[in-house]
Amino acid sequence: MKGKVWIPSVLMVLVIVLLAAGFSVAYAAGPRPIRVVVEGTALDVSPQVINGRAMVPYRAVAERLGARVSWNAGERSVTITDGDAVLKLTVGQAAAVSNGREIRLDTTPVLLDRRVLVPLRFLGTGLGWRVSWDAVTRTAQLNSIPALTVRVAVPDGVPALSIVRLLRERPSMGKNVTISYEVVRSPELMAARVVSGEADIAMVPTNLAAVLYNRNVPYRLVSANAWGMLYVVSSEKIRSWQDLRGKEVHTFGRGLTPDLVFRYLLTQNGLNPDRDITLKYLGSGTELAQAMIAGRVKTAVLPEPAATQVMVRRQDVSPVLDLQRAWATATGLGVSYPQASLLISNAVLNGYPEFVDRFLHEVAQSAAWVNNNPQTAGIWAEELQTGMTAKVVENALPRCNIRFVPAREARGAIEAYLRVLRDFSPEAIGGRLPSEDFYLQR
Repeated sequence: MKGKVWIPSVLMVLVIVLLAAGFSVAYAAGPRPIRVVVEGTALDVSPQVINGRAMVPYRAVAERLGARVSWNAGERSVTITDGDAVLKLTVGQAAAVSNGREIRLDTTPVLLDRRVLVPLRFLGTGLGWRVSWDAVTRTAQLNSIPALTVRVAVPDGVPALSIVRLLRERPSMGKNVTISYEVVRSPELMAARVVSGEADIAMVPTNLAAVLYNRNVPYRLVSANAWGMLYVVSSEKIRSWQDLRGKEVHTFGRGLTPDLVFRYLLTQNGLNPDRDITLKYLGSGTELAQAMIAGRVKTAVLPEPAATQVMVRRQDVSPVLDLQRAWATATGLGVSYPQASLLISNAVLNGYPEFVDRFLHEVAQSAAWVNNNPQTAGIWAEELQTGMTAKVVENALPRCNIRFVPAREARGAIEAYLRVLRDFSPEAIGGRLPSEDFYLQR
């Protein structure tokens, strides 16, 4: 009998010990409360976890970050202002506004116990703070970001058009961030800006990005932004690739990507570039456009917006072959080739992830805006002295194929493009395909 009493007695002792330690026999201990720490000081707030997101009382946190706050009872909205950063959130709505741009939240603000709770990460990053999360201690850390000066360089033409909204409006990129933009007129100068490190962010031909990577220049490709802008334009009756047989076709940049893409598509459509047509080369697309306007050229391969510049001046010239559609068919990918891509230096990528996310969001928004507002984009492009008139830009934009695609999604199309260029001319991509770390994965 004594042996039978021993086991329950031990269990009773264990129960008493557990109770003394603050545990419940019926229930496991709940997770420790979330802490919010700003520059090393814990805030006396009570965050809630809603849909997996830390939500905080907007007023207490925003004012600790040095921001001014206001509440609109009629709209049930809050506005938070700190310098040139302005955030607006509305209870029950997933659409928030950051510096005039609409952003979709994955958790909507809520009214709980007469307090408005908002997503902590959106609040912190929107006001230019670095937000980090320690899952072990369940602590959200907010720290100021060191001062950052960023230089952005883009070539004139379609790359400049893709970010014309940024060039015009100069949106805030966060507290302590100073950003400058340069529209570069020559390809050689554009490459020099990147090689020398003068540009922290640059939009370049995608094959040049591969060349720079193979030369160990410390940048990564973050997005594809211009998906082909080459057309055969002519005053002759050309309805198919076979109609080019026996004709003289002018192009530019012997051995450069427009030439290689055109040669590839000729072969894919049953034509030998060296026997079936006569290729004539000029130094640049601008020079070729002027020659066509002067009537010295009948058929040419031209990029936009140069092609439209010709067609505005010569009513008898029209686009007869779309190289982007031909590429999508020839490769079987169903998409065009990513002709221009965005690079960001490793120093900025690794040191300022909040800025990178904000900048890429603005670039994506600009691309969508340009396509939806061609008339205004044209006016702005002319006012910014990009070398393009408003009328040309408005007419050219539908053929510019501006589209923001993150690197992780564009990688397949980029690699297919680079393989074609490599097969024609290995030096066009620096000798080999870039490896996985060439692409930004987030």
